[in-house]
Amino acid sequence: MANELKYGDAVSLENGFSNWTGGFLDITAGAQPGAYYAVQTASTAERSGLSGTWKIASASGKADGTTVTSGDLVHLVSQYGNTSYLDVNGGPGAGSTGEKYSVHTSATPNRVGASGEWFLFAETSSPQDGAIRAGDVVHILSNYNNTNGGWLDISGGGAAGGNGLHTAFTSYYSNRQSGSGAWRFAQA
Repeated sequence: MANELKYGDAVSLENGFSNWTGGFLDITAGAQPGAYYAVQTASTAERSGLSGTWKIASASGKADGTTVTSGDLVHLVSQYGNTSYLDVNGGPGAGSTGEKYSVHTSATPNRVGASGEWFLFAETSSPQDGAIRAGDVVHILSNYNNTNGGWLDISGGGAAGGNGLHTAFTSYYSNRQSGSGAWRFAQA
């Protein structure tokens, strides 16, 4: 079928905050100790080359080229510079209510436990066959601490010096505020 996401695909992730104005998941300098890059959203998927491009890799052994389905466990691998993986790292900042963990990238797929593993849950798709397609609304849950790492979310301003829109973190809630926990993939 057309537009199905496959393992190995390079994608961008757009945030649904305030009618899809939350920006694109992006990496930048300024990570905390033990992390590789800070994670934020930016106004474009190409703020700085491949800073907003991610590869979908299976965290459960599915081969590249296999269709990504709702409920799959993945690693999101930044394609900018040296390889790094989307990761929960440390407590929340002094930002919005509902924040659980900071989000950065790590040089390894799982810096600690399952800190770099994420479940993808689509709201729906057409046809309704379980496949996730470009443009589907997806919520992304961290597998850290036995699936208790929180939902990928955004809040406040971008990372310090990162020319971003919002900082990424995880939340206790899948839709904390006006679509802030909703994401959609696009082929990069």
